[in-house]
Amino acid sequence: MHPIAENVLLLDEALGTLLRFSLVQRKRDERTFFIHRLVQAVLIGSMDTQTQRNYAERMVKAINQAFPDVRDYRNWPRCQQSLPHVLACADLIATWQFTFPETGRLLNNLGYYLDDRAQYEEAEPLYQRAIAIDEKTLGPEHPNLAIRLNNLALLYWAQGKYAEAEPLYQRAIAIGEKILGPEHPDLAARLNNLANLYQHQGKYEEAEPLFKRALAIYEQKFRSAHPRTRTIRENYTNLLRTMNKQKD
Repeated sequence: MHPIAENVLLLDEALGTLLRFSLVQRKRDERTFFIHRLVQAVLIGSMDTQTQRNYAERMVKAINQAFPDVRDYRNWPRCQQSLPHVLACADLIATWQFTFPETGRLLNNLGYYLDDRAQYEEAEPLYQRAIAIDEKTLGPEHPNLAIRLNNLALLYWAQGKYAEAEPLYQRAIAIGEKILGPEHPDLAARLNNLANLYQHQGKYEEAEPLFKRALAIYEQKFRSAHPRTRTIRENYTNLLRTMNKQKD
């Protein structure tokens, strides 16, 4: 049996029936359909516990696949459109204590989106839950875990919580050195992040070798004029100027 969505005529007929009985509603401007919360509650209430769990798991996996790349600001309108569904999935993950791989990714991406919009209080527990899930499912040295740790550290840095950010950066760097290797660009980015943290705290001696190492990695992996390389070079140069002024 083929899914009804593969047949346009059958899909239109099914949606027409659902619309006539107000079981779904249409948002023409967004070209989407949605089920009223009351209808959802009735449907879920008619399921046994295992069916509810299976339904929730499929929902989380589907939304995880559909949620756009949050790192690209051009996707933000679509992210905002998906936000209610992603937040609902975050509740499902907590309710059912899901720990399959998609849960960590979805929570991290939701946290990243809210973080970029300066919604730090909402983003922080999402990052924390993503880290806890990845530690359990992927292990304590997985590259994805390092990404989550770095993201949470950046959030703390933005809030001025340097003491909370530092061990997260250090752990993300340790994972990167072991798993990615000592010359990986992702490792260089985390070295730069920790160096920035130290510089803002006035710990110039600790920051200097980190900037130097990050710059060396970028110069080797990218061209000297590459935007990433220029950024690191500017950071390093500014630090050296500050250190020279301290000596004068």
